[in-house]
Amino acid sequence: MAFSYNLNKSSDVVTLEMSGKLVDKVEAIEVRVEIDEELEEGTSRFIIDLSELEYMNSTGLNILINLMNKARNEGGEAVIVGAKPRIKSLFTVTKLDSVFTMKTNRAEAEDHFKELQ
Repeated sequence: MAFSYNLNKSSDVVTLEMSGKLVDKVEAIEVRVEIDEELEEGTSRFIIDLSELEYMNSTGLNILINLMNKARNEGGEAVIVGAKPRIKSLFTVTKLDSVFTMKTNRAEAEDHFKELQ
């Protein structure tokens, strides 16, 4: 399954839904451009929905780390939701599960943002 994504904005939160397999930097260029545009417009809260992502390598991790760092530099946050066991184990092995805020679903992520206010 090829990589695809969808970016949705509601109020001050952008939801990035990723699906398929993210293994190539070329596939990720468009995502990075759109995320940078959102950051330039002042959005700094992101929900990253990985529930449909089947596989990710260091390319995907790099995108997520960059997004998290940029969001935090702007006073925001990037919350990972819906990671399947295979993806979740990648975060655990790399110890990124202690760096990222990870929630089970979008509702939990939205509650997390409310707590930050």
